[in-house]
Amino acid sequence: METTLQHPQRIELLATVAHELRNPLAAIQFAVRALEAPNRTSLTVEQARAVIGRQVLRIARLSEDLLSASYVSTGKLDLRKEAIDLRDMVSAAVETCQPKLDAAHQTLILRLPSQPVVLDIDADRFTQVMTNLLGNAVKFSDRLGKIVVSIECSDTTVWIRVLDHGIGIAPEFLPHVFDLFVQADQARGRSDAGMGIGLNLVKRIVELHRGAVEVFSAGLGSGATFSVRLSRNI
Repeated sequence: METTLQHPQRIELLATVAHELRNPLAAIQFAVRALEAPNRTSLTVEQARAVIGRQVLRIARLSEDLLSASYVSTGKLDLRKEAIDLRDMVSAAVETCQPKLDAAHQTLILRLPSQPVVLDIDADRFTQVMTNLLGNAVKFSDRLGKIVVSIECSDTTVWIRVLDHGIGIAPEFLPHVFDLFVQADQARGRSDAGMGIGLNLVKRIVELHRGAVEVFSAGLGSGATFSVRLSRNI
């Protein structure tokens, strides 16, 4: 990512943000109208509140990703490292993504060590990493699909992997998965495709922790595996 966005990138960013905000704002507007309807019922009120809650959370996550991407690109993102159990980061991501997992009736399998995996990391930023990776797997997996999150350790290295059995990635697209805005282009036509910021942000945050992230897919229809590699000495 460049330290400053070029003019075409700025135009694309503005257009993408406007497009991404349109759907949640429309849903909120619809819910407000339902609340104002003279014939509203208690069920209508609860459904409208749920819609507003979900969409506000969606906008908040979008704002967080945009701010983080801005801080990273300008070199202003300071890590606040502390000793954190990586399993807690996985749990936080699962809690955030659980409603979408439930809605799609997807199965989540956790393969985590029985003992703590403690590293000096920025808890908030690494929660973003795990939430983006798991959220990406949920988004591009089929209904009733299966997702596996695992942590594996050696004496010097920790690997965190998120595997899905979803739509997969075309070979020619693999080198560009972590590029800014790319997800939005690749998944054009999907209402939940997102802005293409999340995976770029994952890469930058992991690199700030002196780690690396990779993706593997055998092709379209074959799912994908994202692997984060961290040193136990970070």
